[in-house]
Parts: sequence; structure tokens; C-alpha cells
Amino acid sequence: MCRYNYQLGGEKTKIRNMRKSKEEHIADAKRHIENAREILREKGKKEDGFYTDAKYVAIAGHTAYRGILIALNELMKQHGIKKYTRRHVDDYQDFLAKLDRRILNHFNIAYEILHLVMGYDGVGKFSVVQEALKSADEIINWVEKKLK
Repeated sequence: MCRYNYQLGGEKTKIRNMRKSKEEHIADAKRHIENAREILREKGKKEDGFYTDAKYVAIAGHTAYRGILIALNELMKQHGIKKYTRRHVDDYQDFLAKLDRRILNHFNIAYEILHLVMGYDGVGKFSVVQEALKSADEIINWVEKKLK
């Protein structure tokens, strides 16, 4: 699959769309989780067991949730589920319900805490956030085993 890139000089050069391998998708998902941890560690401002800076809590929540979606999208692609439009949370829940109920529970925890509570509300109790990040790790490790 090629497309052309036009430069200022009028020259036309071919650009190849490089598709990521399964391993690269998993590494990318894990990197998102580590970035979320780093954001919380460096900028989260922990006080009395809570993260107090809502901006960085929201950024970390969205980053971690995005890492989960990257891994799940790759697994769905392997199962022949094509992505035509933006997926809804119900699509992920239905997919996981057919494969593994335990992982579905981890996904529901991650969705509620990382995406909704942290990502939109910017609220984060330290122990709850750590539990959600463990659920994210659990999901990504499970996907990694399924992709092999």
C-alpha cells in the first residue's frame, strides 16, 4: 500500500504505510501504561492518599485507557473483527464476554476508573488508581498471551 507525498519542490516521493506487528502493538500498550504511571508519579501531587492535580490525573487516566484499547484492538483484528468506525465500550465488553469473563471484569474496572472517574472527573484515590492500573496490566498481559 503506497501513497504519495508532495514536497515543496514539486517532487513526488512514495511513502509506504508501515503496519505494526503484534509485538509492537503490545509494547505500545505497555508504554502507555508506564507513561500513565510516570505522569502520576511526577505530576500527580499526592496528598492524604489522593491525587490532587485533576489535570494530570485526567491525562494519566486517558493514557492508560488508550493503552488497553490498543491491545484489545489488535486482538479483535486477529479475531477477524474489522474496525469501520470508532468502537463503543459495548463492542469491547461484548467481545470480552465471549472470550473471558475474568478479563471482562478487569476491563469494566479499568473503564469505570481510568476512563470515566480519572479521565473525565480527574478524581483519583491512590489505592483505587493503583488497582485500576493493575487491571490494565492484567488485560494487556492476557492479550499478549492470546496473540501468541
